Amino acid sequence: MLNRGGGRYGVRTDDGGDREASLRGRVKQREVRGVLVGDRVRLALDGEDATIEEILPRRSVLQRRSPGQARGTRQVAANLDQVIVVGSAVDPAWDPAMIDRFVVVAEANHLPVHLVVNKIDLDAGWTLLAIPYTHAGYDVLGTSAHDGSGIADLLTLMRGHVSLFTGPTGVGKSSLGNAVEPGLALRTGEVSTKSRAGRHTTVTAEMHALTGGGFLVDTPGLRDIGLWGLSAPEVLGAFPEIATLAQSCRFDDCRHDVEPRCAVRAAVDAGTLARSRYTSFRRLLAEALEAGRWWE
Repeated sequence: MLNRGGGRYGVRTDDGGDREASLRGRVKQREVRGVLVGDRVRLALDGEDATIEEILPRRSVLQRRSPGQARGTRQVAANLDQVIVVGSAVDPAWDPAMIDRFVVVAEANHLPVHLVVNKIDLDAGWTLLAIPYTHAGYDVLGTSAHDGSGIADLLTLMRGHVSLFTGPTGVGKSSLGNAVEPGLALRTGEVSTKSRAGRHTTVTAEMHALTGGGFLVDTPGLRDIGLWGLSAPEVLGAFPEIATLAQSCRFDDCRHDVEPRCAVRAAVDAGTLARSRYTSFRRLLAEALEAGRWWE
């Protein structure tokens, strides 16, 4: 499924054509959360009319906590191969705390993660931003939709895969999509001169075919993204470099806060673990434990 609007669904058929389809009533009743962008579906055709008869089993789902104070989780997209977390070197500034939230959500959904630092034409020192993540084992790519830097490498990363772009609003995800696949004409917006935050341009998730093979899923920019009752081990597992260090802590149940002989804190003090990553871990661990599983 490519997109959704007004109760109609855009579907790419096996022959490469695009059709609009409606959702059969019995499917609506069974699938409480409906069809997701990226879903594989079975269609029933009747002349020009197409109806979604069945949602086929999903191999992956990306979900996040419902925004605001709402209970439950919100499913974003299905059948993804990878999540590409996009931030910008400047305008708006790279925000490690926010970037880490997107990375953790992808990790918690058991999806491979890659990072992109966009707008590198505006900051020659962007590679310093990547260091905490390359040390954690992530691939980090610098790009510029303005001058084309890194676009060929980004396209190579995406070719043949279903890739979801996510990240804070205003970092240039839609501009990158247009650079990767000329002709998409994704809506782009300027950064607010007052707040230096981006304005939303993508309203709902949309899936776009790439000429060289694969699909891009473009998602709305988010200013708020929360966790959904992850346990302490799940949060720890979403920080792979910290999880490795934790194996050397004195206590198996170490929370990496005030416990003696904590290998994680020792690495922060020694400068071998980025303090920003440790701070994000502590903040997200506290948030997840406080929230518990009350919305499930």
